[in-house]
Amino acid sequence: MNITTKTHTLIILTLIALIVQACQIPQSDSMPIEPSLSPPNVQISERTDESTDLSIQQQATSPIVHLTKEKYIPSQFDTYKTWNGDTLPIISRRFNINYELLQKANPNLHKTDHLKKNVIVILPEISINTNPKPFLIIPDSETIYGPGQLNLNIEEEVKKYSQGWLWQIEAGNEYLLPGWQIVHNIAMEYSVNPRILLALIEYQSGLISGTTTTNSIIQYPLNVQEWKFAKLPNQLMWAAEQLNNGYYGWRHGRLKELKLAENEIYQLHPHLNAGTVAIYSFFSSLYSEPLFKKAIGPDGFSATYKQLFGDPFQYQIDIIQPGLSQPTIDLPFEPGVIWNYTGGPHNAWRDSGPWAAIDFAPQLAEPGCTESNDWIIAPADGIITRMGTGVVAQNLDNDGSELTGWTLIYAHLLPEKYKLRVGKTIQKGERLGRPSCEGELETTGTHLHLARKYNGEWIPADGPPIFQLDKWHVIGEHRPYRGKLLNSETGISLVACACVNNNQISTTP
Repeated sequence: MNITTKTHTLIILTLIALIVQACQIPQSDSMPIEPSLSPPNVQISERTDESTDLSIQQQATSPIVHLTKEKYIPSQFDTYKTWNGDTLPIISRRFNINYELLQKANPNLHKTDHLKKNVIVILPEISINTNPKPFLIIPDSETIYGPGQLNLNIEEEVKKYSQGWLWQIEAGNEYLLPGWQIVHNIAMEYSVNPRILLALIEYQSGLISGTTTTNSIIQYPLNVQEWKFAKLPNQLMWAAEQLNNGYYGWRHGRLKELKLAENEIYQLHPHLNAGTVAIYSFFSSLYSEPLFKKAIGPDGFSATYKQLFGDPFQYQIDIIQPGLSQPTIDLPFEPGVIWNYTGGPHNAWRDSGPWAAIDFAPQLAEPGCTESNDWIIAPADGIITRMGTGVVAQNLDNDGSELTGWTLIYAHLLPEKYKLRVGKTIQKGERLGRPSCEGELETTGTHLHLARKYNGEWIPADGPPIFQLDKWHVIGEHRPYRGKLLNSETGISLVACACVNNNQISTTP
């Protein structure tokens, strides 16, 4: 072959390579695109990132090497329309689909971040679902205590039924409070929409619009017939925990079925939403299948809710935005002071999901509930929105509402009562109080319980988005309280444990 022929061959091969490269579809993590409803045609190419000059040199002396993996076309598939807050890992767990296979079928969707709402996702290698779509009871945003309830006045809602039992009574464990106030307190602690709690009382006992003198109904207004849950506050706490466990269990793809009162197994339809599963979760432990199905049908709880508050889907909003990121948050203790990372991701509040909290404990001379001289400091600027026994809530968006934006919840905190007050702006580094055993959450030792919420929704401590504290980010495991803190600069990791070895952490003075 003469030089002219070689030159022509080189030019042709180069043009072919450039055309093939230009025709490839970019797989961007930041620009989700709705895939086609036809079976996906996925082509994964492997090539070097060498410079243009080097590439041309190699082409002149050796044939072009272009490795292309076999196209992935599933033999059968279904489709799924995303809910706000979905991610590919969540969808993988919910439909029991191999995660890598799901990624291949949806190459243009972000691998781990939240997806846009109503995006069509290809579900490979599963039978097409011909069953009718399930009845949806309530949207996700009307399940949590968030932006959709900013204008809700619980006192006024209960007062509309001034002849009803809830408006007329006071109740409590240690001290008495008006019925509506108890509903408000439980709703805020667990971040559950108060309207759901009120509608459950009405559906179960009719004690919003009506009254009774029957002691068994007064003691168990939600029909949770266990002595340890007697009285309104305990009934509502049980309800809030069941609602959250259903909501977040489904939200994060970890709940597939429910056990009903007589041990019947109820399989959850994969096209349900988290809000509806929250209602399922409440009724599942109380009733056998006939009463359970009645409660979750159009003429059950849903009808009672609409009678009190109207159609909840009229108020549906998106809670989680794709690309959501956490603001800058530092470690919550003073520089140079050694603390211990004692608890990886675990329950946000009491026995309620999700695993949104982590624990830090100060260095103590004795174990147990010992007084500490160390200070908990504000890891970010924000406004104090709530103070209670051992609890402080701090909104980081400076709008003064715990229902919107990012909020940090500090528990087992003995606050600076003469310094802190609701509505006060706190600067990063200011002292909030000391760690303790104070508060309603059970504990066996002095520590700080730290959790975060966004728009009223508890955010899992292992993300997304990542729970980042200064240079450390939280890594969870499949068991509560386990996990690590990983330093993004040094690569050092600390294992969470209730010990004083190999889990010490401090900030540089």
